[in-house]
Amino acid sequence: MSCINEITDEILLSSATPKQCEEFVKKNTDEMYYVTAGYKIRGVALLGKDTIPVGISGSDIVFQFVKPCRGFYVLKIKDAKDEIEKLRAGFKK
Repeated sequence: MSCINEITDEILLSSATPKQCEEFVKKNTDEMYYVTAGYKIRGVALLGKDTIPVGISGSDIVFQFVKPCRGFYVLKIKDAKDEIEKLRAGFKK
């Protein structure tokens, strides 16, 4: 299993609420998808109760991530074409 700290390129938002994260992803990406809790990005499972917003901006992905005991973040992985293909194939906008 991978660690999120080993794969993320940038923290875009921290110390936020789930709603703030969702709005950030929505406003700052060209396409947005809702994945189910447990969905894995490069081997790291996304935690949540229901759905988690993941967006595409060019060749980058932007997504909500929760670190237990640390709170909610919005993270970006640059040049994530492999993850973009997986999103588009498996989820509806």
